[in-house]
This record gives sequence, C-alpha cells and structure tokens, in this order.
Amino acid sequence: MAEKSGLSIIRTIFELLVLLLALGVIFGGLALVVLLSPWSKTVLERLLAYDVRFAIELLSFLAIGAIIVLLSALTVQAKNIVHSALYLLGTFAGVAALYIFLNAPFVGVAQILVYIGAVGVLILFAVMLTRKTIMEESHGEI
Repeated sequence: MAEKSGLSIIRTIFELLVLLLALGVIFGGLALVVLLSPWSKTVLERLLAYDVRFAIELLSFLAIGAIIVLLSALTVQAKNIVHSALYLLGTFAGVAALYIFLNAPFVGVAQILVYIGAVGVLILFAVMLTRKTIMEESHGEI
C-alpha cells in the first residue's frame, strides 16, 4: 500500500508538471503574439515616454483583470455553493468595474443592477431555498 501511495504521489507530481508545461506553452504563445502585435509597440513607446497616467491606467486595468480571473477560478473551484455564488458576484462586480474603467458607465451600471442586483440575489435565494429542502430530506424531516 505504501508503494501505491508513493506511486500515486509521483504520478500526481508528473501530471502537475505536464499541466504547468502546457500552461507555459499556451501563455508563452499568447505573450509572443502580444509582443509581436503593433499594439505592444505603442504601449512600450508610451511607457518609455514616461506617460505616468497611461502606466497607472494600464496597471489598474491589469489588476482588475487579474482579480476577475482569480474570482472566476474560485467560482469554479469552491466546494461550498454559497461561496461560489459570492465569488460569481465578485466577478460580475469586476466586469462592471472594467466597463466603467473603459468609459462605458451606462453598461457598467446596467451590469451592477442586472447581474449583481437581480441575478445574484436570484442565485443566492435559489441556493438558500434548495439547501433547506435538501437538508430537510436528508434528516428525514418534511
């Protein structure tokens, strides 16, 4: 049994390394495409020209994008469905922040009202009502 657990640990480490290699190839290819695009030349020229406002906008845009990606990954990975719904609401809020950041305030406010306000509350109520029914059935109460 000790050999099986050791073998399974080695297999898991190997699978993780293959996954990291695949992600490296994917993101490396994307980085290469971005670096070879004409947009990257403009970005580098502005950064080198010490356009501080542009650099701050770019960094804040990248930070909001990273937060959205993190929250969406947590939405999928969370084992608790309530936490998953809350992470989804955070993702919606990040997307609304991007809309507002990109000078589309109407779309950003609509995102907040429709997705966070309506859909988010609907999801949370559905989860709460469903969990109560499941809990009652599992304990033998009706």
